[in-house]
Amino acid sequence: MPIKLFDFGNKIDDTKKIFVGIDASYSGFAICLLQEDSYSIEVFKSDKHGIARLADIQQFLNEYLGAHFIKEVAIEGYAFGSQMANMLGELGGMVKLALFYDDLYPIIVPPTTLKKYVTGKGTGVPKSQMMLAVYKKWGADLPDDNAADAYALARIAQGHYTLAYEKEIITKLQDPKFKEK
Repeated sequence: MPIKLFDFGNKIDDTKKIFVGIDASYSGFAICLLQEDSYSIEVFKSDKHGIARLADIQQFLNEYLGAHFIKEVAIEGYAFGSQMANMLGELGGMVKLALFYDDLYPIIVPPTTLKKYVTGKGTGVPKSQMMLAVYKKWGADLPDDNAADAYALARIAQGHYTLAYEKEIITKLQDPKFKEK
């Protein structure tokens, strides 16, 4: 049976445009729905392995996104040095196909770009610093690093920026090479 870690945030109005951030992780698949400053985040964890885990995550994704009016989606790109690169590729492909069926083409945000958007620097940033930076920057107190990444990705999908380097990142990610079609 799948295990849901947590679900919290504000109420989302399904009749208004929603921005989505997805941190596609096997250890904690996180989705953030963002609408203006209201958000809802769920981190999903399956107790299954292999293809059964992929199927669990796919079902969760389809159910979670199914009834919403989505404007834009951002997902974290692959960490190519990862020991689980093949599994992450399968998970990423499944997410892209699930979004494709809803005619959504996500912005692919490289991990270093996500870190720079949140902290101002792209390398050498531990997960705990990402969580703290998300809290300091937006006031979102998220006790899970996957949720913090998903929240920041939703902010990128929203096109949110206040600082020059954030604007530079948002502009850079408008390049078609970051949006698979």
